[in-house]
This record gives sequence, structure tokens and C-alpha cells, in this order.
Amino acid sequence: MFAVILATVLCGVPAESKGKPYPVLPLPVECYTVDNLLDAMYAVESNRGKSLLGDGGKAIGPYQIWESYWRDAVEHDPSIGGSYKDCMDKAYSERIIRAYWSRYAPKGATLEQLARIHNGGPKGHLRSATLKYWKKIVKAMRG
Repeated sequence: MFAVILATVLCGVPAESKGKPYPVLPLPVECYTVDNLLDAMYAVESNRGKSLLGDGGKAIGPYQIWESYWRDAVEHDPSIGGSYKDCMDKAYSERIIRAYWSRYAPKGATLEQLARIHNGGPKGHLRSATLKYWKKIVKAMRG
């Protein structure tokens, strides 16, 4: 119960009034989770798995991962194993993304920083070129 009240207060999660739900409004970005971010990235990067090749064939899979990105992630967390071609699999790609973030994201990184690092590399969160990508992610998260 406490969690419902806290979410309602902090994130504007609609509660019920006399059995009728309040209108659902877009949540502030701060209320989304990494899973919400990954879902938005899945939508933006590959149209939910409908386009698995990108950047002229340099990026593959539902998250459009480049081979250099994959190498960085596996070097950081060798327990992932596999091969670059495994990035065609959504669950495997998510492990790669999380390892990449673990390697390059600043401690306590925001969803914006994580998205921009995915899009622009290790220092992507500092590059203005990744702001357009972040706007697409926010739009996808809010539906």
C-alpha cells in the first residue's frame, strides 16, 4: 500500500477516486525504469524487431549493436560469452547493453545518460549529437 501511495505522490501514477480512475497522464521521465528504457530503445532502434540490420550493415539486432560495442561489453564481462551474431537475440543484446553501461556509464547514471551512451558510445552522454536520440526515446517511453 505504501508503494502505491509513494508512486502516486512521486510519479503521478493515477489512483482511483470513487471507483473511477483518473486520466492517465504521461509520467515524468524520472519515474521510468531501465526496463522501460530498454523497451523504448527496442522500439526506436529496430521498430520492435522488424528491422534487424542498420547503419549500412554495421549494426545488428533489435538494439542495433555495432561489433566494437559488443567487443567492449564482452571484454568488460567475459561471462557473457557468445559471438557478435548473438546480438540478433533480444535477451542476449540486453546483457550486452547492461555490460556496456556497467563499463562506461557514470555512477548513478540517469536514463538519459544511459540512452545517450548506447547511441553515442562511451562519452555519448556528453555529445550534443545524441540529444535527438534521447528525444525519440522519451517519446517512445511516453507512448
